Amino acid sequence: MTTPNEAAAEAVIVTQPHATSFGTASLVLGILGTLLFIVPYVGLPLAIAAVVLSSRQKTRDREAGEAILMKTTAGTILGIIGIVLSIIVGLVLVFLGWATASWA
Repeated sequence: MTTPNEAAAEAVIVTQPHATSFGTASLVLGILGTLLFIVPYVGLPLAIAAVVLSSRQKTRDREAGEAILMKTTAGTILGIIGIVLSIIVGLVLVFLGWATASWA
């Protein structure tokens, strides 16, 4: 027969699984934002969403005291690359539109 103290000592500690939903979403959106940078109206919002979601995942990981995963960092990097490329393409398209309008 076990005493209550022995039963408490034998209790199994169950931890929550590491939730990486924002990290995975940021990676997917970062890839899409980088691939679709040629259409700034599509690529730019996807890339911005990737950076926002990856920062939320990093905040969650820091609060939980867990390591920041590579896919979260990759989502941030790809999101930033997508933002920069979308802005460059958008500026080029605006400049080309302005240049062709001034020749007419």
